[in-house]
Amino acid sequence: MRGARARVPLVAAALGLVGALASTLLLFHAATGALERTLEARLRGAGEAAALLLSPTRTDDATLAALLHANALDGAFVLDRELTVLADAHGGSGRRAGLLRVDPALVERALAGEVTVASSWEVGELEVATAYFPLRGEAGAAHTVLALEAGKAFVQARRDVRRAAWTGVALAVLGAGALAVAAARFARAEHQRRETAARAARGEALARMAAMAAHEIRNPLGVIRGTVELMRERRAGQLSARDEEALSDVLSEVERLRGLTEDLLVLSSDRPLATGRVDVRVLLTEAARALEVAFPSVRVRVPAEELPALEGDAGRLRQVLLNLMTNAAQAQGGAGEVELRAQVRPSTLALKVCDRGPGVPEEVRARLFEPFVSGRSDGNGLGLALSRRLVERHGGTLRLLPGEGAGAVFELTLPLPARARAEE
Repeated sequence: MRGARARVPLVAAALGLVGALASTLLLFHAATGALERTLEARLRGAGEAAALLLSPTRTDDATLAALLHANALDGAFVLDRELTVLADAHGGSGRRAGLLRVDPALVERALAGEVTVASSWEVGELEVATAYFPLRGEAGAAHTVLALEAGKAFVQARRDVRRAAWTGVALAVLGAGALAVAAARFARAEHQRRETAARAARGEALARMAAMAAHEIRNPLGVIRGTVELMRERRAGQLSARDEEALSDVLSEVERLRGLTEDLLVLSSDRPLATGRVDVRVLLTEAARALEVAFPSVRVRVPAEELPALEGDAGRLRQVLLNLMTNAAQAQGGAGEVELRAQVRPSTLALKVCDRGPGVPEEVRARLFEPFVSGRSDGNGLGLALSRRLVERHGGTLRLLPGEGAGAVFELTLPLPARARAEE
């Protein structure tokens, strides 16, 4: 249903284009028909009026020249049955008319008393309309034929109509194209609005669920931790090495779950940030050292240039960087090199975390920063959602850049304080 509603503007644009083209073609057809009738009537009127004044015995070049100029014609001449030119407005009578210029069949019809008007021949792109009129003698019989040729002055109107029609078609296509673009933008904006509303609804539901889950998990975790520590204290020196290791594993899992509940609480509520001056180089160095401790086979390349200070919560920003670098290390199988890059822009500082792993699967890229969505089979899908939430609370952005070869590149941008921007 939503997809059908989104396609309505595009269908309307297509219908508008079809309607505009149909209207333009109908108008062109009507205008062409009216023009043809007007030109034919004009040419027929000129020929019939001339036929009344002329006769087989009273035709000369001068009379035809006057007729030609009075009616803006291109040619006027008189023929006999043998297609001999008896008089010509341009001179040169006494010759035989060329068959490319004269239609013998129409001449015969004119000698039989029929008036005809037709497009008979072309010169390049110029189409010449020729009309044949019988010149009757005293007995009423037609022995000669008056031929009139209408070229540029008559045919130019046809070209103007065609040009207007093509202009109308072009305008219709442009108008429909503009309507289609507007419809596509509207559909895209509507789709984004629905996606934003759905994401907000999911986020609100997840926030409530996260708060409830964190609250219900924290108390049992406290009991488990206290019981294990009390057991270890009471049995100090009596536990085997294997039992000590088992208790340590339990405590480490409790600590991991406690960290998970903290992440859930951060997602479910906006806890105040402990803002202050943040030395970016120290921040990067501490995050890199923590990653190398967790992954001894991974080395982190930290940018060497001086970087401006930021305003923010150093602990939360360190958590974001460590999340991104941990993902990068895990993508490389816990070995290799993770590179940090920094770029100072006019109003922001951009930090990039680059790995050389297999990259992010295409099917999860669009939803990668949503809670519980992960590109790894063993991921819980909270790290990136939490990181983006923390970055946005700092006024920045976190995004996955388009593929730049092997691996993945995450870009974190944070606003520079006014003083740092002035110094830069």
